Amino acid sequence: MTKREAFVAAVRREAPDVVPVAPLIHCRYAHRVLGRSDWRAVFEVHQMIGSCHHRGPIGVGCVGYLPDGWGDDSRVIETTPDGRTTSEWIIRTPTRTMRGLNVSGVIPHDPLVGKTVEYPVKDVDDWKAFLALQDYTLAGIEGPSFGQVEEALKVMGEDGVASVGLGPAYTSLASVRGMQEFVVDLIDYPDLMRELFLVTRQIQSKHVESFLASPAEVAWLDICWATGSDIGPKRFEEWALPDVVAAMELVRQAPGKHLGLYTLGKIRELLPMLVDAGVDFIETFEPNQGDITLAEAKRLYGHRICLMGNFDCLVLAYGTVEDARTEALRCLEEGMEGGAYVMVTGDEVPADAGLDNLKAMVDTVQEKGRY
Repeated sequence: MTKREAFVAAVRREAPDVVPVAPLIHCRYAHRVLGRSDWRAVFEVHQMIGSCHHRGPIGVGCVGYLPDGWGDDSRVIETTPDGRTTSEWIIRTPTRTMRGLNVSGVIPHDPLVGKTVEYPVKDVDDWKAFLALQDYTLAGIEGPSFGQVEEALKVMGEDGVASVGLGPAYTSLASVRGMQEFVVDLIDYPDLMRELFLVTRQIQSKHVESFLASPAEVAWLDICWATGSDIGPKRFEEWALPDVVAAMELVRQAPGKHLGLYTLGKIRELLPMLVDAGVDFIETFEPNQGDITLAEAKRLYGHRICLMGNFDCLVLAYGTVEDARTEALRCLEEGMEGGAYVMVTGDEVPADAGLDNLKAMVDTVQEKGRY
């Protein structure tokens, strides 16, 4: 089987000829290795180590317009000689302008790392203005935009999966407020937040429809802001789970399309409702920050869903080649039986990961991960 065929077979809960290996190589590691951070660079790194591309910087969107006086954009306001860049994030309406600040370039060996040090939405009045912007955004959507998906599919061929990322309503809203303040607002202003979720979830559905209209086979919904913030099962069920359910209601109507979830943190209590939502796969089962082992997840849910993840990223950065082989064997022992498993890292491959360690991960699976 090709890398693409093996990956898709696992997503369909089948057993391919060999366990697919798809470490989460993103822009940061590609930049460290090749000096470039686009999806082509990410794919080239996968080619170097023999793994399957999955979850690089590829997306779909919507074509639309906003009236004059409305907008959401950013501009660089300062660049220092040591590489530090400060950008201003501006959300504008005719009656209110909201500003945030992003800083990047503070880690010399990992310059793409950035941090939002000031979020644009700061109070209830900002939320009300942002709600008006979301209403106009939804009304202005005219159709799907596939970006570079078609080109990525041609370039990757059978050596990768040009999967696309989708942002749920929870993440879209939390990203303009900040995780901690956002959770407080869910408690203090539930009626206003429900209005925001209603329109933002409709925008999310338009993006899901863009994925369904695109030639991409696989998409992932990034719900890590909800799973990683430890909001608890009840609040997760009220605020975040409907994003997953709404997306799957659309995807299950489209044969040949697959949707999974990118999660972080403690997900043990959330897994039953996520599996019941009918998603095709769940990643990443963090070995250090999570609260369920891959073996237990396989035993409880491996017959209903494809599991991805659990390979310890710290081993790639600080371990030896032999450590990487041992970690790959552990993941195979816990996850490969019966198929429906893809060996994925427990989070993004760090910029200081060893290329030889990544190769050892792939080589070990080629030798020991055959069905």
